[in-house]
Amino acid sequence: MQEGSYGMEGSNGMCEGSHATVIDMGDGTTVSSHTMEGIPIWMAIVGVVAIIAISHLFTAPRPATARRAWRLDLLRSPRLAGLIKRPAFPLIAQSLSILALLLIVSAGLFGSQRLNIATVLTWTWWWALLIFLILGLGKAFCTICPWEGLASLLTAGSLRTRRKKLGFELPWPKIARNVYPALILFILLTWFELGYGVTKSPAMTAVMALIMMALAVGAAVIFERRGFCRHACLVGRISGLYALFSPLELRARSQDVCGSCTEKSCVRGNELAVGCPTGLYPGKLEENTYCTLCTECVRACPSDNLAINLRPPGADLFHKVRFQKDEAILAIVMLALTSFHGLTMTPIWWRLSDLMRVNLGLGPKLIFTLLMTAMTAAPILLFWMTAAAARGLTPGAGVSTGRIFTAFAYAVIPVALFYHLAHNGMHFFMEGQFLLPVLSDPFGLGWNLFGTARRGYAPLLSLRTIWCLQIAFIVIGHVYGVLVSARVAHTLFKNQGDARRSLIPLLVTMILYSCFSVWLIAQPMEMRTGM
Repeated sequence: MQEGSYGMEGSNGMCEGSHATVIDMGDGTTVSSHTMEGIPIWMAIVGVVAIIAISHLFTAPRPATARRAWRLDLLRSPRLAGLIKRPAFPLIAQSLSILALLLIVSAGLFGSQRLNIATVLTWTWWWALLIFLILGLGKAFCTICPWEGLASLLTAGSLRTRRKKLGFELPWPKIARNVYPALILFILLTWFELGYGVTKSPAMTAVMALIMMALAVGAAVIFERRGFCRHACLVGRISGLYALFSPLELRARSQDVCGSCTEKSCVRGNELAVGCPTGLYPGKLEENTYCTLCTECVRACPSDNLAINLRPPGADLFHKVRFQKDEAILAIVMLALTSFHGLTMTPIWWRLSDLMRVNLGLGPKLIFTLLMTAMTAAPILLFWMTAAAARGLTPGAGVSTGRIFTAFAYAVIPVALFYHLAHNGMHFFMEGQFLLPVLSDPFGLGWNLFGTARRGYAPLLSLRTIWCLQIAFIVIGHVYGVLVSARVAHTLFKNQGDARRSLIPLLVTMILYSCFSVWLIAQPMEMRTGM
């Protein structure tokens, strides 16, 4: 195999600030690995200064008021309401995603393993854009989820109804009625994705899609309702926490109407719909975390009392009063693993791996596992120390370190969300154009269906624009994180002085992490697709 390098601007469509190593496969074809150069130092400094300044501006805002923010009920539109209330709406919503899943699996298993649509469509488009979808539409992916769609079709045995005919209807195990199953799956996915190069392997991508399908279908057959969706689906639980920030919600129009209803068809179901598959009661629904936006309750409600609202971003986080430890740990791990993903793309990662290999004599998989474990555990330990420091500054408040840790972790959610946007945006805007060639040759068999297979395309945005967007995302996430942390502090502590003092270690930790995020995106990074 021979290696060479592209020019900065030429027939390959690369933009200034990036380069690619071309590998000759020996049969007249080539693949390449793209590297994005580091961010200008002045831009990183501006980002860090902005983060610190913003933290001081919002250090001690006033406590949250009880006033409810504005809402815009989208189901007041007769066309949208008519579409969602159609019995066939779930199948309509999931049909395209099911077809895409079948294409990914077939291309991954039966297409060329050098290059086909499976990896590009899964990792560069779906996985990268999923976070943007959550930012704008909350749990909308659950509405169109292909795994849930296939599970419903197989257990109902019908295209017309979602009512289960096949299954044992066992209760979900009590020990797993939390988000720890999803957390474990998320850690395992990250380990396989990065440790085994799944993002560059069509076959492994297809196998991973099939494993998710088997888990969803198997759980639907064995357990009642959709326990997998509520507790074990890593995509659903990640999007559930991020959807606390989303400007979209499903809520009851009037809780009085729900309170006077004796049928509770929204949960139990009726002849029109099967009711909430995750067992939620919409009349008491106050946040997005576990709602899958399947809209079964909308079709089942005899009083037409359910709304899909637009609202201000972050509404659930600003009014959060119940805090769960399992969700808190997931929030911190989400932040940790997204940063870890970015770190593995930098030269620093390879230097550290080589150092451990040479000095400790360890194998690459063990080194990867040790570093991933350390990167996952360190933020949890850091936030526990932050909570302990806050407890030390408020000795008379009577709030335990564990409760402070659990509550303050929710302030991490917007920080994690917007860093995730910065990271995934880099991938999408640098690699999204790779979908055009594989659309013409989805199986990598030499086709050229649409005339795009043998052409080069420039990245969707220039490198400088991507850098500016990344800095903006990190700063916006930090702003919302500071605002949420202040609301949480005033919820935990009755005394405003205690609330302000408790914020000091949290804000220091958030500033350190946001500065680390700016430093991380400033490093040269190798793109994932390998095209």
